[in-house]
Amino acid sequence: MRNQRGTVIIWTTLMIVLLLVMVGMGLDTGQLVYTRSMGQAAVDAAALSAVSGLPSRDLATIQNRAIAYNSKNDYTNSKNVAITGNNVTLIEYDFATGNMKQAASISSANAVRVALEQNNPYDAGAANTPISTPVFLTPLLRILGVAPGNAPATKNISVSAVSVITTKPSIPIALWSSMCGANGTQKNDVLIKMQHPSQKDDDGSENACWTTFLDCSSGASDIKALFKTADECSGSSPGSVEIGTPICQNRGQVNTALGTAEDFFMKDHPDGWWLVPVINGGGNCAAKDPTKIVNWAKIYPTEVKKNGNPKYIKANVVCDPTLSDQLIDTNLCFQHRLVRDKASGM
Repeated sequence: MRNQRGTVIIWTTLMIVLLLVMVGMGLDTGQLVYTRSMGQAAVDAAALSAVSGLPSRDLATIQNRAIAYNSKNDYTNSKNVAITGNNVTLIEYDFATGNMKQAASISSANAVRVALEQNNPYDAGAANTPISTPVFLTPLLRILGVAPGNAPATKNISVSAVSVITTKPSIPIALWSSMCGANGTQKNDVLIKMQHPSQKDDDGSENACWTTFLDCSSGASDIKALFKTADECSGSSPGSVEIGTPICQNRGQVNTALGTAEDFFMKDHPDGWWLVPVINGGGNCAAKDPTKIVNWAKIYPTEVKKNGNPKYIKANVVCDPTLSDQLIDTNLCFQHRLVRDKASGM
């Protein structure tokens, strides 16, 4: 029996070591989860902020908006591993497939990626900046004789976020599909003529309606309000619309609505393209009968005639179903959202 007295001490020591290993593993797992969570929140915010600067087509503006959040970030080692301009990558995002690639130029970008990572699958120049977090199990492993190379004191965490930008439609004009040529083909000096309030005065050449998008109980005041919304990105939003969304139409060639359009297109924002929905049309512009959007068009107004008959908006017109996704030079107001970064698994 006397020769077995030390057995308890041995087993106790082994149990203590095992418990310390388990505690260390728990601490390390918790620390890694915490670091990744805080880091992910940081790049999410940075990407959403950065993409809001994309319409400026100025790289410094985009990068500075990502960097602006550094003072608020509190992920592990954030003081030494801060987001810089090198962590920002301009992206071309395919809305149909969800695939993305590094943009060939700033003019082709429709998304921004912000990442703190060891390896960047899109931009080699934006790599080698992972978040480093301490490993609590390392000291114990060193005591047990594990070589430093097999027990690193820190662990690298990689996080990334991609935010896309899309035009937010709010110009209250719905073109009829008869106005479109082949997708991507520009038609010049098209006369956009709203259907007359009194159909007996129609001359059969109407090719557009006013639209108040998802608000079917509206009139001229709401049409004019949408021009203000388009100008200031404030007020009553038309909501989320896309191809297939039924929108409300209104007849009307009243001078007040055309006057507001003239001020917006010709005085306040001359020389600009604007995104508008396309509907099948060809019949009534009935406020109580919403019609689905079948395409998108961008218009370049050159004249607004609000007196005489017919009244019209003269414009160059290009139809293309991808306009709201691919172009950000057709509006003043935009929508941003995060999308999945497949290559990084984020």
